[in-house]
Amino acid sequence: MSNRPTPDARQYGAARLEVARAAKTPEDWKKMWKKPAHEWPIKWGTCWKQCTEYRVGDFAAEVGFFIDVLGFPTNAFGHDYAMFTSPEKDFFFSVAPAPAGEKPTAPDSIRLQFMVADLYGTVLELENRGIPFEKKPESHQGTPITSATFRTPHGVAVDLWGMVDPKTTIRRRVDKASAK
Repeated sequence: MSNRPTPDARQYGAARLEVARAAKTPEDWKKMWKKPAHEWPIKWGTCWKQCTEYRVGDFAAEVGFFIDVLGFPTNAFGHDYAMFTSPEKDFFFSVAPAPAGEKPTAPDSIRLQFMVADLYGTVLELENRGIPFEKKPESHQGTPITSATFRTPHGVAVDLWGMVDPKTTIRRRVDKASAK
């Protein structure tokens, strides 16, 4: 199996990155951004559209965490495979035990990220369920974009993102709860 990029992929990518460096306004983006070299070739299946899988050493811990601690619905489940989704089936990811003799997926090779409506309320709820956060809610460069991070039993980072007004009562409620 080769790790070489598809012919022209590097050239295509370099051109896209140059647009990202050079574009300063939405008008710049409109002028500089070109249609892809090729059209989308995939016709979606009927059960799910996309799924990212990672493999773990302790399958039971990862499955128990997602189903019973976080409350994720399953789309497929067996003794050696679990596919998780949302109640609305907006996304899919799966977990499987690493085959004998193979290493599990390196925990920092992927991140799961979810945009949530009430970041502080969600963090408080998950802390009440016993989930420790390695990064408490923190705004990015003074913007309302705020994120927090916890890890699965396997060590995969889960980032929660939200738009937060730092003056909201939600934040004051969480700050008071954290002070107890």
